[in-house]
Formats: sequence, structure tokens, C-alpha cells
Amino acid sequence: MVIMKTPSSSSETTKKRDWIGLINESVHTSDDIDMGDIDAVSRDFVVVKRGFVDIDFYYIPINKVEGWDGNVLWLKITEGDVIKNMKEI
Repeated sequence: MVIMKTPSSSSETTKKRDWIGLINESVHTSDDIDMGDIDAVSRDFVVVKRGFVDIDFYYIPINKVEGWDGNVLWLKITEGDVIKNMKEI
């Protein structure tokens, strides 16, 4: 698994572009549940979009990301944690 670090300075612009390149990629929780796809990224959050008709958005703090394996962005937390604590209001 390749772990990407959060861009913390202007010298890490290339890594920031790497995060943006993950838009529309799949996100899985630590219990291997597909939470949806990356809709947007910011300095502090990954926004995950789940659903087609009934759409939910989840704001995942960057520090809850385990890493990127080339196909999936893995989270350090379970589906229950995401739904309970990170759903858009």
C-alpha cells in the first residue's frame, strides 16, 4: 500500500496534485465497505459521494486516510464511524 502524505506547504504542490488526481476513485473503509467515490479534496478533507438517487456526502478528515493502493483509497475507520460522524448535515 502506498501512503500519500497531506500537502502541508507550497513545496508539496506535486503531492497536492496527486490528491486531486484521485477524484472519482473508490473509497473503502477499514472493514472493506465501498463508501463511494471521491468527489472533491481539500487541504483537510476528502469528500466522498455515495449513491445515485439518494446521494450522501461524507467529509473524511485527511488524518483518517490509511493510504492509496493504486485502485482504492483506504480509510483507517469503519463504515459505522463514517456514517455516524462524517455525514453532511
